Amino acid sequence: MRKDELKQLLQKYQNGTLSKEEEQKIEELLESFDVYNEFLNETIHDEGMREADIDKMIKKAQQKFFFRNTLLVVSFILTIVPLLTMFTFVYYGWGREHNRGNEFIQTIRTVSEMTAPNVHVDYDTVDDEIKPFTMTVTTNKYKLIDDKKSYIGKDTYKLFLNDVFAKESNYRAIGYSVHQIGINFIHPKAKYFLPDERTKIESLPSDWPVEIYISLDRSYSLKEINEKFKGYNMTWLALDTGVEEQMRNDLDFIRTPAIGFPYKKVHVDSVFNRSFTDYEEVVKGLELLSKNEKWATQLTEYKDLKIADRLKWIKKHKELKIYGIAMTGTAKDVLSLEKMKEVNVIRFGQINLP
Repeated sequence: MRKDELKQLLQKYQNGTLSKEEEQKIEELLESFDVYNEFLNETIHDEGMREADIDKMIKKAQQKFFFRNTLLVVSFILTIVPLLTMFTFVYYGWGREHNRGNEFIQTIRTVSEMTAPNVHVDYDTVDDEIKPFTMTVTTNKYKLIDDKKSYIGKDTYKLFLNDVFAKESNYRAIGYSVHQIGINFIHPKAKYFLPDERTKIESLPSDWPVEIYISLDRSYSLKEINEKFKGYNMTWLALDTGVEEQMRNDLDFIRTPAIGFPYKKVHVDSVFNRSFTDYEEVVKGLELLSKNEKWATQLTEYKDLKIADRLKWIKKHKELKIYGIAMTGTAKDVLSLEKMKEVNVIRFGQINLP
């Protein structure tokens, strides 16, 4: 039956103008349409159910995949991290007392004692932490003021395998930067002008504890230093190593520090524990820094410590010559140095409020 014929019959069926025979055929046809429509609805519903089941299966599979991957990652971490940490412990700890970790800590102590006037590491509070491929050492630093420890802050050094990759300080205003390098000493033969700061001390109350750095008119032996400055509270001696007289401009002082040693015994574990002569301990300290010069340089803000040249010069002359002194005392005490012909330049250091 064509589409237009069917439409005409349906119209007549609606108007009630069909014969009984035609009306019966139309009703049978409509019933077949109802059955077909019901079949379509059931089919669509089943397909929808199947699609929903498929979505559930996909989500479940994704969850299992995510859980499995997470479990694998966690298992990997729990397995590999302890192994890497163990490797790092062996890397820094192999060699008993002379292992890499202890050498690094000893270098931190010695480079501070030899390049930072009157700045010491507190040997009893050094803390180290080892993680995979890294070692972090935290130190408390102090100065000796009237033979008493005056804590100045904390420094943290981070080692990645064999390289210092970070330095942090909570008492340096701009950290380990060349912009905070101060020039404390000047060699008598150096062609560089270092301003005198004694007028700053004169403006202070006479009983205020201060720290000063004095540069001498020439290099003196230790015996001469002890004789001429007897009664003064000396803390650190600047060494003449042949490098200092060649310093001519700011760049030289920014690249290379003054080098020296503590006047008094530091600690039983220090290079400067007074178990040997001053000369032997200085040589021992320079040899340690020469052996670990990469570390020593990375631990400071300087670029060229010239340790090898200095060690060679000291060994050649077989005597310690002093051209500068760090000392502490009251403003009145240190101002008495003005009368000494041996004193060339006085530089102002730290003030300690009474």
